[in-house]
Amino acid sequence: MVFEDPNLQVPPNCGRRLMPAVLDEVAESDPQRVFVSVPRSSNLADGFKDIPYGTFAKAVNKCAWYLREQLGEDSIPKTILYMGPLDVRYLVIILAAAKAGHMAFFSSLRNSLEAHLSLLDKCGCDTVLVPSRAPAILSQIFAARPMEQIATPEVDFFFEDLDQVPPMAFTLTWEEAKTKPFCVLHTSGSTGIPKPVFVTYGTFASNDAHQLIPSLGGKPTLINYLSGQRLFLALPVFHAACLTFTLVFNIFGGVTCVLPPPEPLTADLANQAFLHGNLDGALMAPSLIVDCYNNNAHCVNMVQRLKFLSYVGGALPEEVGNVLTTRIKLMTMMGSCETALHPLELNPDPADWQYLTISPFLGHTFRADRDGLSDLVFVRDPRFELFQGVFRTFPDKTEFAMGDLFEQHPRRPESWVFRARTDDIIAFTTAEKLNPITMESVIAANAKVKSAVVGGQGQFQASVLIEPYTYPRSPEEEDQFLRDVWPSILQANRDCPAHGRIMRGFVMLTKPEKPMPRAGKDTVQRHQVLKLYAEEFRELYDRMRPHVKKDAVALQSVERDAVEANGDARELLDRRVEEALQRVLPGAVERAVQDVLARLLAGLTGQLSPAVQTSGPEQPPVHVNGQVNGVSRATNGVEEEVIQSGPPELKKVIYDQLGENIDIRDVKDDSDLFQFGLDSLVVIDLTNALNTYIIKWRPGKELLEPKVVYDNPTVERILGLVEDVGRA
Repeated sequence: MVFEDPNLQVPPNCGRRLMPAVLDEVAESDPQRVFVSVPRSSNLADGFKDIPYGTFAKAVNKCAWYLREQLGEDSIPKTILYMGPLDVRYLVIILAAAKAGHMAFFSSLRNSLEAHLSLLDKCGCDTVLVPSRAPAILSQIFAARPMEQIATPEVDFFFEDLDQVPPMAFTLTWEEAKTKPFCVLHTSGSTGIPKPVFVTYGTFASNDAHQLIPSLGGKPTLINYLSGQRLFLALPVFHAACLTFTLVFNIFGGVTCVLPPPEPLTADLANQAFLHGNLDGALMAPSLIVDCYNNNAHCVNMVQRLKFLSYVGGALPEEVGNVLTTRIKLMTMMGSCETALHPLELNPDPADWQYLTISPFLGHTFRADRDGLSDLVFVRDPRFELFQGVFRTFPDKTEFAMGDLFEQHPRRPESWVFRARTDDIIAFTTAEKLNPITMESVIAANAKVKSAVVGGQGQFQASVLIEPYTYPRSPEEEDQFLRDVWPSILQANRDCPAHGRIMRGFVMLTKPEKPMPRAGKDTVQRHQVLKLYAEEFRELYDRMRPHVKKDAVALQSVERDAVEANGDARELLDRRVEEALQRVLPGAVERAVQDVLARLLAGLTGQLSPAVQTSGPEQPPVHVNGQVNGVSRATNGVEEEVIQSGPPELKKVIYDQLGENIDIRDVKDDSDLFQFGLDSLVVIDLTNALNTYIIKWRPGKELLEPKVVYDNPTVERILGLVEDVGRA
């Protein structure tokens, strides 16, 4: 179905355009328009360099001629693998391969050797571009599979001496290209070995068609909102979501994308981008948003420097999102490499930040599935052909089920919130996904285990709930039970992706009076189990989160060379966190303290929980009711902080922050803080702490500038100032 509207502010052929051709058109008509912005160095304080369309198009041409020279002018079309440092070369290569008559294939740097080899076989890929700083996995691939290897020049090569580079015409028409593969990506592999996805020109062009929707009576979607804005992409550049924005929303929709350096995507790095990237917004994994939220300075910069914040690939914890949405436009995004990004309307109510409102022009339906949830299904409809890119990916299908389960908004029937995967895939806040079924079967194969259910939906890593055949009757028996079961957990860890490993401290036993619900054929009902034990899982993650977060700084100490070569520091971090967790609760006294804290938490609900939680096979599991090693309930300041549910005392926040920088032993509420060492750096830290308090506990109130601390340099006056803010 072709739409034409002479009043459109976008070209009437939206949805029927080809990216390489539009790249050349813009380079000719508006050569100084910014294509992408990249860091000048690994230190983002050095700023970002804007690469204009005219320059980028010539770099693509230079790369395309280089590929023809290396592969031969008359070479048959080839699928070309590229794996390297996460820089702008990915964008150059994917477009250059298309112009040269070939097709780029990006395999995630996180894939196992088995996954890489399987994907190469299914793609029929025998050619690889090898950068000078190649990831280590390439040598393993070459040892297992013969490959035509082509040296890939450094980034600067493609952007130097461009005046003499002749253009390379892209001659395909829409009709010729709409069902032709543009590149090869792959599924996440959460259900096993990843599967290749041949993404067509028409699939990506369906996102271009989103710009037509308002002229056809529909509501504006993300591409309309983001057009002309500067977006920081804190995602691996080979990721389908990242490519959707750096190529599709950029070339078709005028979004300017800002790339990070090829380093671990830490909160510190994101904060530097907030400060120096001249950004309108950011697209980040939920876990990175949480890390920024939990740092005073990063949190303040995030809400002050950005107009909007979006996330993709996982669930953002409600307690974080509910605060951020009062300070910044918060948006969830959704799509896949098979479908491209869904046409998402903007929610009118910030409180609905978790909900997706998909434009009816997608031609979709929510089909009732289970437990009040519905599956998102695309239904082929000629009226919506331009918007249904999935049927260019799969031209023989008449329906495509996403496999995502949603719950309908209680008051706005057009809006839905993601709740689970139909196949029980766990989505972590790291944007990684995990199929728990294999792990559960490995653990349940242990002779002492009746059943096992892996949890972690919306959390930072996996955990497991085990139902024993015979319940331990003492701490000693519990210790022995975990020793007997731990080899099975280790086996499950060896067989799963690195991000899905179950670490010490993340194991629970069911309660005798709460057996796992089962279906008529004796199979465990996973959704019901997770619902039944939701509180126990929550308490487990609350208890272990500080220990995991403490070692998350290990990401920042990974050598840059290793990161650029291997692309991700997650596996190194996993090992360091595992080592840190082995140091948690090393003896009886520490276990007793943990028991006290757990019982105090349970006491808040008016009852004691008899669930069993463990700190690893070296130590016996900890009963949450009863004494351990004769230590009974106690009270101290640490416990009070743990069980605190309301806002912290503001005076304590101020003194704690000051105490990190100056000697406060003689400071009184009415003391002039400048007489005790307050300086500009301390003022900034204190202002950030105060603003974080306001963000989290005084929603809707204006934040402070450092000047107000200079003008009110006593604890007493600062208290009054913030209280006035709170009453504003």
